[in-house]
Amino acid sequence: MLAAKVKLHDAETVKTYLIKHNLLHPDFAPLKEFDYLFFPLNKKAKVPHAVVSTTHVHFPSKRKQLTIEDLLQGTLSQKQLKLLPRSQEIVGNILILEVPEEFVDKEKVIAEAYLKLHPHVTTVVKKDQMHEGVFRTRKVKILAGRKTKETIHVESGVKIQLHLEKTYFSARTANERLRVAKLVKPGEEILVMFSGAGPFPLVLAKHSPAKKIYGIELNTFAHAYALNNIEINNFQDKIELYAGDVRVHLPQIKKKFDRVLLPLPKTSDEFLNVALPRVKKNGFVHLYRFLDEKDVAQEVKKVKAICVGLGHPVTILRKVKCGQFSPGRFRYCFDMKVL
Repeated sequence: MLAAKVKLHDAETVKTYLIKHNLLHPDFAPLKEFDYLFFPLNKKAKVPHAVVSTTHVHFPSKRKQLTIEDLLQGTLSQKQLKLLPRSQEIVGNILILEVPEEFVDKEKVIAEAYLKLHPHVTTVVKKDQMHEGVFRTRKVKILAGRKTKETIHVESGVKIQLHLEKTYFSARTANERLRVAKLVKPGEEILVMFSGAGPFPLVLAKHSPAKKIYGIELNTFAHAYALNNIEINNFQDKIELYAGDVRVHLPQIKKKFDRVLLPLPKTSDEFLNVALPRVKKNGFVHLYRFLDEKDVAQEVKKVKAICVGLGHPVTILRKVKCGQFSPGRFRYCFDMKVL
């Protein structure tokens, strides 16, 4: 087999060169012998800092990573395999399976395949109903693995314990939570309306220089999980949570905030009349909406008009697309500054 023989101190440079020029053999791993490293090649070429020649070195085979297609060969046709979503949401050790309706009779077999594909996954469920109701919760059906709908999800270094049917949570908005945390300035006091099981307060406490994070949540189950999550992550001194309706509890909190988050995309604009009076001048609001791309400009005008009508004009600093809700429809965050 062709190999590039290189001294150890040049190994990283040579490896970078081989990758850039697509010269590394995909089926075998490099091998170290004394002061040299041998890289298996897929074709002959001149390589700087290396001697290329045919060698009798026995390179270790790379273990091929299984794919869902490998596991379902013979169960689903090639056409059916292409219809499977490319990614599935994983919350803690529970995988939330999305399969086309025509595969209902094979969903358990597909679920078992995903258990084999992801060793850390212990339960596979499928969505039985979409998010609905005041609390935006969903029903799920267990297809394979352990009979539980409760898990501990680790995100950005924090632990979030939750129940899939009793609390609203999306693992797919992790990057958005971290993005907002990186915008926070030292000493800020922040309010998270609709704080749920605590993902936003926890990530803000972990990754921002905020002085204090407050949260208000109507769902008593989610609030109980959030209180527990504060203790799990030792943020008792940095997070303060309230159970109840924001329309009732927010006026009772006698303070203004540097930043207010409204992470309720379907109806968040209906709470601007409650939120804006509690934001300091030059403070920030993060308003979440579900929108078609073609409707974003019109929504910007609508939100700005609402804020002006409430006596709290804003400038919209950014319109951030932070996840797809359905075909053609996305979750947007309007980063706003109160003037």
